[in-house]
Amino acid sequence: MKKKLIKLFNQFISLSMALLLVFYSLFGSLLNVHAANSGIGRTTSDLNVRSAPTTTDNPDGSNNIIGELDGDTLIQVNDWNKIEGSGCRSGWLNITYGNLTGYVCSNYVVDGTEDAYGRPWTTPKKAIIGGARFIASSYISKGQYTSYLKKFNVNPNAYYKQFAHQYMANLAAPASEAYSSYKTYQANGLFNLPLEFDIPVFQGMADVYNRPGGNLTDIAVKDEVTDQNFENYLDSQGFPLSYKRILRALHDTHPNWIFKAMQTNVDFTTAMYAEKNVSSINGNELYYDKSNGEYTSTETGWYLANNETVSYYLDPRNFLTEKYILQFESLQASSNYTEAVVQTVINNTFMAGVSILDNQSYASIFVEAGNTANVSAVYLASLARQESGVNMGSNTSGAEFVYKDITYSGVFNFFNIGAYSSEANPSKAGLVYATGGYCTACNPNSVAGLPVMSTDTITTLANIGAVTKDNYLVGLGPNHTAAELQAKDGNVSFNTAHIGTGTIATFKDGSQYTIIIYGDLTGDGVINSADLLRMRKHLLGTEPLSGVYADSSNIAKDNQINSADLLRLRQYLLGTANIEQK
Repeated sequence: MKKKLIKLFNQFISLSMALLLVFYSLFGSLLNVHAANSGIGRTTSDLNVRSAPTTTDNPDGSNNIIGELDGDTLIQVNDWNKIEGSGCRSGWLNITYGNLTGYVCSNYVVDGTEDAYGRPWTTPKKAIIGGARFIASSYISKGQYTSYLKKFNVNPNAYYKQFAHQYMANLAAPASEAYSSYKTYQANGLFNLPLEFDIPVFQGMADVYNRPGGNLTDIAVKDEVTDQNFENYLDSQGFPLSYKRILRALHDTHPNWIFKAMQTNVDFTTAMYAEKNVSSINGNELYYDKSNGEYTSTETGWYLANNETVSYYLDPRNFLTEKYILQFESLQASSNYTEAVVQTVINNTFMAGVSILDNQSYASIFVEAGNTANVSAVYLASLARQESGVNMGSNTSGAEFVYKDITYSGVFNFFNIGAYSSEANPSKAGLVYATGGYCTACNPNSVAGLPVMSTDTITTLANIGAVTKDNYLVGLGPNHTAAELQAKDGNVSFNTAHIGTGTIATFKDGSQYTIIIYGDLTGDGVINSADLLRMRKHLLGTEPLSGVYADSSNIAKDNQINSADLLRLRQYLLGTANIEQK
C-alpha cells in the first residue's frame, strides 16, 4: 500500500511539473513582465531564447528555440528569481529583448545597468562617450589606430588578421576624415607640432594609381637629395623611391614631422582585390564596378567600386599632402586638442552649441570622451561631423523610428556604430545597436519622476538656442521677441510678445517652461539700470526678490544673491563683461 501511494505521488509530481512547464510556456512571460524583482541583465555569450524553461523540444516535436542573443547584449530580466527546468542546472530566467519574450539559461546572464560601451545611448553625451570607448577598444587598441587602418586593415601586427574587422565600407572615408581634421589643424597652427605618421608600404606597386575622373589633389615630389640625414632615415625605414620623392618635399615644408614605414608584406594587387569586395563609394558612376554587366548597389546611392577607384584610395602615396596626410596620424588622445580646437571642427553644425539633454557643450563632450577613451577629440568630432552631417538627423535627434516592425525612440548614435551595410537600413540598424537590446522607448526623461521631453521639443530647443534647467528655460538672453523665436521654430508659443524673465514657453507636446534671463530682474526682456535698482533694493532689504525673479538675479551662479551678482550686473552695463545665460 505504501509503495502504491509513493508511486501515485511521484506520478502526481511528474504531471504537475509537466503542466507547470506548459503553463509557463503559455503564460509565464505575462506573469513576469511586471515582476517587482526585475532589472537589466547582460549576456556573457551567445545563447538561445526558448519558449519554455527547458531544452526539451515541444510536445509536437518542434524546436522550442524562438530567438538568439549575441554576447554582451543588454536584456530586460522580468524576474531575477530563477525557474527550475531541464537543461540548465543554474536555473532559467524569463527575459524580454525587443518584441521577444522567453527563457534563457541564467548561467549566461549577469546583472548590469549597461554594457562596456554604456548602452543604451539615451543622450548625445552617452552616444559620444560610448562610441569613443567602442572605437578605442575595438580598433585603436587592436592596431587599427589611424583612419586609414580603420578602413584598410593592412597592419600585419594588428589583433585581427589583415583585411578583416574593417570599420567602414566607404572608400573615401579616411580621406574625408583627414580633410576635416586638416581644416582644424590649419586654423589652430597644429601643423607646427612634431606630428608622427605611420604610412603603409605595399610590395609590387605601380608608379601611380589614378582615380577615374581626376585625382583629389596634385602630389608634390622632389627628386634631388638635399638632406642626407633624412635620406638615410627614409632608407632605414624601408621606404621605396616612389615614397621618398614625396616625403622629401614634405620634409622641406615640415622638417619636424616624423614618417614611419609600416611594411605590410602584402602585394598591392592582392590587397586591392581583398578590399574591393568590402568597398563602396558614391557620387560618380566612373567609380562604380560594372564587371558583371551592371552596378552592384550596397545601399541607396552607394555601389561597389571598380579596380581603379579602389587602387587610388588604397595607395597611401596619393594622400601624402597637408590636406590628407592626417589619415596616417595616430588617433590617440592629445593635450593639444582643447575645447577651442574641437569647436573649430563643429562650427556651423548642429553640434556648435549645447547638447540639450546633457546641458553641456558638444565641444566639451568630445574632449571628455577623448580623455575617457584615449582617443583624439579632434578625430571624434571630425568623425561625428562626417557620419552625422551638419544638420540634426535621425541618428542624432532621438526621434521615433520603426525597424523590423519594432518602434524605437530616444536613442542616439553619432558615429553610426553598428550601421552595417548588410542591414536593410544601416542607419536604423545602428540606432538599434545603440539601445543595447534593452529598451525601445529609451527617453532618459521618462525616469526619476521627470516629465518626458519629446523629440519635437528637443529639436525646437536646439533651433531657438535654449536649454532646460530644472523647470526653467535658460540660454536665450535679452532682447528677443516671440515672433523672432517662432520664425526659427513654429512649434513653440509664448504668453508675452517680448521674451523676458517669467515668460511662459509652451511646446508642441504641451510641456511648459518658465523663462529666466539672468540679469533681467524686471521681466521686460532687457537688462538695464532698472534691473540694477531692483538688485540694490533687494540687497538693502526694502523690496526682496522672490520666485523666478530671485533666480534671475543669481548672475554669479552661486545659488545666493549678494554683492558678486551686483558687480556682474554693473560690469555688464558698463560693457566690460557678459552675463552667462546657461
